[in-house]
Amino acid sequence: MKKQPAKSFSADTKAPRLHLFLGAGGVGKTTLSAGFAIALAQQGRTVGLMSIDPAKRLQGALGLTELPETGASIELANCSGSLRASVLHIGESLKRWVGEAGLSPAAQKQLFENQLFRALSERLATATDTFAAVRMAEWPERETGLTDLVVDTAPGIHAIDFLSKPEKLSAFLDGKLIDWLKWFAQENQESAGLIQRFVKGGARKILEGLSELGGQRFMLHFAEFLILLDEVFARMMTRLEFAGHWLRSAETHCYIVTSVRYDAVQVASELSRTLRSLKMKPGQVIINRAFPEELREDAGFIETLSDLRQQDASFFANYLENFIIVQRRVQEQLGRTAESVLTLPVAEHLDAHSSLRLEDLASLGQKIAVHSGEI
Repeated sequence: MKKQPAKSFSADTKAPRLHLFLGAGGVGKTTLSAGFAIALAQQGRTVGLMSIDPAKRLQGALGLTELPETGASIELANCSGSLRASVLHIGESLKRWVGEAGLSPAAQKQLFENQLFRALSERLATATDTFAAVRMAEWPERETGLTDLVVDTAPGIHAIDFLSKPEKLSAFLDGKLIDWLKWFAQENQESAGLIQRFVKGGARKILEGLSELGGQRFMLHFAEFLILLDEVFARMMTRLEFAGHWLRSAETHCYIVTSVRYDAVQVASELSRTLRSLKMKPGQVIINRAFPEELREDAGFIETLSDLRQQDASFFANYLENFIIVQRRVQEQLGRTAESVLTLPVAEHLDAHSSLRLEDLASLGQKIAVHSGEI
């Protein structure tokens, strides 16, 4: 397989800044990534926002009914920059990449009818981490002037697969097994020598026999699949190499979103360890839906708790006090390994499908951007 020259991080080809949002499910990760992208766009930057969450929550976070695979421009009031958002869809991405690779209509038809391609593009739609890095690296190619890319990853520890996938997928696509299967399955064998034709013919018969025993011509479908996707794979290799460097760039920022839940904290701790093992920068932890810091020592709040106890509402008062205690423990635990810890209180109006919703999202995103030094 011929490799295209990989993009580098030299001074003359500066990559956009990459922002990864990681965390357990249900902690508001998608909402915060959307708000963060809006806040960056309001600073005059050209921002991309990509979600690889199979649940496709990004549409709801932005108040939209759908988002195309290629992305859509998000209209923002009083914004000097621009924002384009998309949701990863494996089947649509693969078909688009095939079309862009220059395959003839006949070859495209043959590929789209191949059983493995159909399985990959239709039945494995939840395996978004496999091609997420490829799609991520495609953004700078397609979006001229892109300054920032914000990526909303899959929930939980599945984000680990996304972070480590570039090297794993590159090793597979560039492996000896792939080269051998493509070699023996080539149809234009007339130019090959007698020994080569004999070996190829023998290998084909052996694999045909093995495939027939299994009830499918799996290996031959696989080899045909690899040959038809040869040019697509070459581009994928280039993008995977670029993605691997991009993820480990000193300019890449990781934001680990959690909440005051022990299961979410465990996921955050695991993600933090994974970043270190992959030699990436330690993530900044965001404790979402936290109790407001300024109220902890507020005299009025303390008096309110006292009144609740006197009004037979001690259960609620005890709940608040215990929540604050747990929140402090979570901050201390995550602060030992994180680059920094930011607490964000619950925001109002985020369930309203209106411009006010986008303003609230931007307000949350601005707090993250200020804390991380982005603005």
